[in-house]
Amino acid sequence: MNILTLAVLCFALSNAMGQGKKEIRDNKIATETSYVTATENGKEVTYKDSYTVYDKNGCVTEQTEYNKEGAIKRKETNKYNANKDKIEEVVYDGKDKTTQKTTYFYNSEYQKIGEIEYDGVGQIKKQSLTTYNPNGMKAEKKTYDANKKLISTKKFTYTTK
Repeated sequence: MNILTLAVLCFALSNAMGQGKKEIRDNKIATETSYVTATENGKEVTYKDSYTVYDKNGCVTEQTEYNKEGAIKRKETNKYNANKDKIEEVVYDGKDKTTQKTTYFYNSEYQKIGEIEYDGVGQIKKQSLTTYNPNGMKAEKKTYDANKKLISTKKFTYTTK
């Protein structure tokens, strides 16, 4: 593959996958469906790959992934607060059974300060707490297991120009 072909391919892919919340909202997109066309045994086969639902703010409220046979492989639903921050994410398997749920918490400055991840039956798997420095930048994120035992600490440092 020559460099020109590679450059054109990279440009096309970056534009095709570049829709953000603003573009979705400004174009009043309600849903998006993607299809895959692949060559199998010398024949072109097209199938639905994913289906996404957006709210009026361009936030993803539902995303469904399909297998080649058209059956649901995975589904995710999201809820948002008035500030458009994700407050809940629920993941389902192909049989519409909940496999994971995550809730998110924010402070009065709309910074994410915590999240709790649950398994499919509602038991806590892990939770994390994030603190911020006086400039409003992340300072530290601590993650705990289901028994509230600290399993990791991530510290953030910054340099200025």
